[in-house]
Amino acid sequence: SVLERVIQVAPTDVTVLLEGESGTGKEKIANLIHDNSSRKNRPFVKVNCGALTKSILESELFGAVKGAFTGADRDRAGLFESANGGTIFLDEIGEMDLESQVRLLRVIEEREVMRVGSTQAIKIDVRIIAATNRDLLDRVDTGEFREDLYYRLAVIRLELPPLRDRRDDIPLLFNYFVTEFNEKYGKSVTSLSRDLLQF
Repeated sequence: SVLERVIQVAPTDVTVLLEGESGTGKEKIANLIHDNSSRKNRPFVKVNCGALTKSILESELFGAVKGAFTGADRDRAGLFESANGGTIFLDEIGEMDLESQVRLLRVIEEREVMRVGSTQAIKIDVRIIAATNRDLLDRVDTGEFREDLYYRLAVIRLELPPLRDRRDDIPLLFNYFVTEFNEKYGKSVTSLSRDLLQF
C-alpha cells in the first residue's frame, strides 16, 4: 500500500515527489513522512508554489536582504532557513516558474540558499518533499519544467491514487488522524466501532 511505502521512505533523508490528483492527501502524506523521520522534532514548513507570484515565491522561499526590492525594509529569512534541520513541503511544484526552478535546483545541489539581493550563501540542512497534481514529465517535454530538477525531486516518487482506489489504507489513515486529533484536542479516542469501519 501507499502507506507501507511511506513508512519505508520516512527514515531516509532522500527527496520525495508525491504525485496525485487534488484531494489524494499529498500534504498529509508529507506530514506522515516527516513525523516518522529523524527530523520529526524539527520544523515542518509548507508552501504552495502555485499560490504565489514569482517574486513573492522567491523571497518567501529564499529570503531577501534589505533593499532587494521595493518594500524590503529589513533582512528577512526565507522558508528554507525556517525549515533548517527539518522538512520543507513544496506543494504544487509544477506551477513554479523556470527561474525559481533554477534557484531551487541550486539549493538541492549545494545545500545552501542565497537571499534575494545577496551574494552570501547560507548553509542549510533541509529535507525536501514536493507534490504535484500535474504530470511533470509532460511539463519537462514542453519545456515548462526542468528535467534536471525533476530527477533531483523524484529520487523517490510516490504516486497517490485516490482513496477510493486504496481502501486498504483507510484503517492506517484512521489511526494517524485519531492520534492527531487526540493530541490536538486532548482526547483519548482509541477505536471506532466495527460497524463504522465497515466500508
